[in-house]
Amino acid sequence: MTIGLALQTALTGLRANQQRSAILSRNIANATTPGYTRKEAVLASLTVGGEGRGVEVRDIRRSVDTGLAREVRTQTSTQMSLAVRAESLAAYTQAVGQPEEERSLSSALAGLEQAFLRLEELPESPTQQRAVVDAATVLVQRLNAADAKVAEVRQQADADIGDAVAEVNQALKQLEALNRQVAIRTGTGQDATELQDQRDRLLDTISEHIGINYFTRDAGEVVVMTTGGATLLDGRARELEFYHTAVIGSEATYPGGLSGLRIDGIDMAPGSGYPNSVSGGRIEGLFAVRDQLMPQVQRQIDEVASVLADRFQAADSSIAGSGLGDTGLFTDNGSRHYRTPPFDPASPGPAGLAGRIRVNDMVRIDAGGDPALVRTGLHGGGGDVGNTAQIKAFLGVFSETVGFSTGAGLMPSGTIKTFTSAAISQQHMMRASAETDAKAQGLLVETVQASREAREGVNIDEELQELIVLERGYAASAQVIQAAARMLDKLLEI
Repeated sequence: MTIGLALQTALTGLRANQQRSAILSRNIANATTPGYTRKEAVLASLTVGGEGRGVEVRDIRRSVDTGLAREVRTQTSTQMSLAVRAESLAAYTQAVGQPEEERSLSSALAGLEQAFLRLEELPESPTQQRAVVDAATVLVQRLNAADAKVAEVRQQADADIGDAVAEVNQALKQLEALNRQVAIRTGTGQDATELQDQRDRLLDTISEHIGINYFTRDAGEVVVMTTGGATLLDGRARELEFYHTAVIGSEATYPGGLSGLRIDGIDMAPGSGYPNSVSGGRIEGLFAVRDQLMPQVQRQIDEVASVLADRFQAADSSIAGSGLGDTGLFTDNGSRHYRTPPFDPASPGPAGLAGRIRVNDMVRIDAGGDPALVRTGLHGGGGDVGNTAQIKAFLGVFSETVGFSTGAGLMPSGTIKTFTSAAISQQHMMRASAETDAKAQGLLVETVQASREAREGVNIDEELQELIVLERGYAASAQVIQAAARMLDKLLEI
């Protein structure tokens, strides 16, 4: 080996150690940066013309576990879907309360029954008559409030779908740009690891909103698809199409009046019936809230309103016919009693009866009505003030066994009190179950994420140890250069 070759070889060692030192410093600086993966230099022998000429940094490699990363994203998609359901159900159940709480529908129904019982004891009392009307009004207000909360939760879910879709579209566009940059840097032999980290963070973001599959082509380009196989990114990013509905009424349904989720013109929303519809992530959970969970709650509270209107109308012995104005204590949004048709349980009208139900104007003082009609029947009047037959008939509504719509998803028959309590209980059970599932899935995500971070993250102690080793290697290369310099000095002295 010539002195010049020795110098050249030592210099390659210095350059390689400089690059490795820079990489280690970068690792230490980014030890707490979310999504940063540890980088390491891949060394290789430098050969020129079949002769060894030192060492070179052949590549910069990321410490990534593709299997763990894929598992984290899959489990995160599931967890986010469950968490959205739990949050939305919690928002509703917190508003309506537990069955035993005073602010619940069950308590309001019990309050109306108690008001009728007191009226039975003092049928001639104007105070007790007004108390019945007030209790009926409270019950109606609770139903109206529950209906409004259902609409609010569905409205928020629809808006959140729009936000999630916008984030996915933006992330896909950024991935498209990063794919091009990675391909250029990889093709020219430049370090693309930081760009690949950015790309992985975008994949993490997308997986929170929608379940995805993906793979990397030889040129470094990432192709992204939904779990059902619909292409989201393959050279060009596809745009997810969703149209936010400004006001969602109780009767709004999907498919129908509400927007689906289109990819390349095909509706792939959960519930669309498409064989490979979108699944996983916040988007799936939000569609479930908007189109399944809250509509089911709506059917249950509508059923309570329907039975109330029907049975109190049927129990009113003063109703002689079925013409306009032959209405009971509760009406379907009738502003004036003489214009309101009687309630027909066979044709209850569109969804949202819980939001439309009202106390009949005929007994409301603020509408010019007479509360005393709750004693005689709304179309009666006068008679023996001590006659409690009509009051007993109204009280019978609370203990009467009636049939319930199968669409409510509860008991086929029972009393209105048991149905109302069962509806509220089931809603709370749905919330509790969703929270339990979300929590369990969250623990699974944390476990897998911890494994991923241990594999891909930076251990500062290990990096510092590597720096010590590099320092020794750097010193050794410097010693070689000094020795070569002394040899040259000797030659020059000859």
